[in-house]
This record gives sequence, structure tokens and C-alpha cells, in this order.
Amino acid sequence: MGLFRKLREKFHDDWCSQCTAEMEPIRRQLYALPAMTVGHYAAHSEPEYYKKHLVPVEKKADIPTGMYACGITAYRCPQCGHRAVKLFVFLPVRGEEKGEQTLYFEQGEMDDFLWSTQGAEKVFPSGAPRDLDGKSVIQGPYYH
Repeated sequence: MGLFRKLREKFHDDWCSQCTAEMEPIRRQLYALPAMTVGHYAAHSEPEYYKKHLVPVEKKADIPTGMYACGITAYRCPQCGHRAVKLFVFLPVRGEEKGEQTLYFEQGEMDDFLWSTQGAEKVFPSGAPRDLDGKSVIQGPYYH
């Protein structure tokens, strides 16, 4: 299974793991990760860590030098309705992204964080997203 994940990460991170159809991105957001700085990176795989430490930012320029960042993309499959969240941890270096870790959450582990209305005015100036019906607009800047 690890090899499949590596290939998926490299070539087709937007394929549905249930039916292999191409998934639609329904939300993208960039976050700073103040708990990690250069020389102090530690890989984490539990969603609770990220829920606690991620701070939303508008653009890469808002991330202080030497601080790690995280790009989150929420996907929905138009064929079967399966949802997934890709979390990409990277260090911004001279305008490029030095990738450290990519995680996929497919059991709704990040749903409460991404779609909660608490603090929505901070993350979503125009209000919280409506739902995950596939018709919602992509919110937040594209981080690549």
C-alpha cells in the first residue's frame, strides 16, 4: 500500500481511492505551522496535531522566514461522492516549496477543522462554505 501512496502522491494525488475517477478540488487553503521551524521539523501523522497548530494565511509572503507551512486541498469525487483531504507540509525557500511530508485523510478526520463555522470570519471573510456538494467554490489562495 505504501508504494501505491508514493505513486499517487507523485503523479495522481487527485484520483479517488474508491473508484479511481478524477476528484474535484472543492477547497484550498494555505496555513503557517508556527510550531515548526528550520532545524526543528518533526513528522506528524495525526490530524489533531495539525488542527491545533495550523494558522491560516493569505499568501506565502505572510509566512515568516524559516517557518514551515502547510497547504490543504479538500477533494470530492463526482462519481461516487468520496471525500479526501491532502495535507502538504513544506518549507518555503526562495519562492520554492521544499516538501517534507504529504498526508491523505479519507475518513473525515479534518472535516471539523475545515468546515467548522467557529472562527470562520478569520479564515473565510465572506462566511463559511456552504457544504461539500461539489458545487461550492474553491476558497483561499492556491498555494502552488
